[in-house]
Amino acid sequence: MKHFFIIFSLLILSSCSVRVDGTLEKDCPPDLWPDYNGVTIPKNIAPLNFSTTSFDSLDRIEAVLKTFDGENYNFSGKNYIDFPISDWREILKKSCGKKLEIFVTEFKNDKKYVYKPFEIFVADSEIDSFLCYRLIAPGYQIYSRMGIYCRNLTDFQQNTVVDNRLINANCLNCHSFCKGNTDLASFHVRGNLNSTVLKNGNEITVCKAVTDKFKLNCVYPYWHPQGKYIAYSQNNTAQAFHCGDANRVEVYDMESRIVVYDIANNKLLTSPELNDKKTFTSEPSFSPDGKYLYFISADSLNMSKHTKEVHYDICRIGFNPLDGSFSKEVDTLVNTSKDSLTSSFPRPSYDGKYLLYTRFNYGQFAIWHREADLWILNLETKENYPLTNANSSNADSYHSWSQNSKWVVFESRRDDGFYTRAYIAYIDENGKAAKAFLLPQQSPEYNRKLMYSFNVPEFATKEFVFDKGVLESKLKSDTKLQFE
Repeated sequence: MKHFFIIFSLLILSSCSVRVDGTLEKDCPPDLWPDYNGVTIPKNIAPLNFSTTSFDSLDRIEAVLKTFDGENYNFSGKNYIDFPISDWREILKKSCGKKLEIFVTEFKNDKKYVYKPFEIFVADSEIDSFLCYRLIAPGYQIYSRMGIYCRNLTDFQQNTVVDNRLINANCLNCHSFCKGNTDLASFHVRGNLNSTVLKNGNEITVCKAVTDKFKLNCVYPYWHPQGKYIAYSQNNTAQAFHCGDANRVEVYDMESRIVVYDIANNKLLTSPELNDKKTFTSEPSFSPDGKYLYFISADSLNMSKHTKEVHYDICRIGFNPLDGSFSKEVDTLVNTSKDSLTSSFPRPSYDGKYLLYTRFNYGQFAIWHREADLWILNLETKENYPLTNANSSNADSYHSWSQNSKWVVFESRRDDGFYTRAYIAYIDENGKAAKAFLLPQQSPEYNRKLMYSFNVPEFATKEFVFDKGVLESKLKSDTKLQFE
């Protein structure tokens, strides 16, 4: 019996080992997937599990993490490195403000490949704990199943906020929170249910935003920092398809204006500067002190005929939160139209220093423009520059700031040109970006197999939840709050 146990143990050990005929020393770091080489990460982020581009042919992969104090942590896996969360958190805790060296060894085709180490810098800074986004198939006319999801950034837990199968397969979009607080939230439901949903704590209000005067729905929301107002744009959008152009589709406005919803008084507020037939105004956002409203503006043209001639600038108008009134003067902060370029989605950092936006060739809808890049306007010095280290050769578009103004999340098509993925970048004290990194997943295979795009990534300070039964009941009810 003893000899049988020894033989059986040897068989088990041999089945778990990898036969190696030769060792090859590579004079370069490994070709990683995702590419985490040289990135800067928050000290509370989920494990950066990774593999290499040899994922499918690997027999085994090993990684040694060497901390600043010289301690080594050893990990291994069949196709990828899966860091235990407890070990990962211990490593990050002792590495704040320092670099990690990671040594990778691949085993494949009876050979051992030893690579030069790559580095990760752990910033002494935390990121907001949650990220909310829509997952949607990257189609043009048919979207099928979609939903809004909330991901815990400190681990891999993703919860469904609302799935559109709950609400007659209608389109869900444009979720927004007041300074990351998911107790104050707004999102829009299209289709036959056609409603604006407001969340205040546990209370859900389903609203009808279309009025006799303003016959368009309220989209692209942004909360006033006091939580008393929500800025919306009202857009009549259409799609056009290019012939022989790298940008397959163009989404454009045929009409747009900006309104501000006074929650307490149930009133839509606007001004001639925000609601003029001679201009298209869209994509509003409030300054952190609540005294200004940022937006984009362009001369109104027949978009279907002059799509490539429409160029938006970034503007600012004064706002009085005491009575909801607007100033009469409009300042142009980013004049991209003079260079026959366009700007979209101005988003101020919460510390008031920077304005992050997307710059591209024409139009408004950056997500379909391969040339779209992230830019920053320094609101103190007026310096205007691209986020070079975060940008890529494909579309980098919709973005959101963390509450401490140290991190931005944005959507990017850099991986394959078809699907948008969520990327995160560190912004240093000079307003410059570090190399962006892909949102970590439990397995590197996740983003290779996921047939949905990440859309409208928004940081949140707490999980986004509400009673789905109450939401369904109120959306399907004939009783809705009519905006005045």
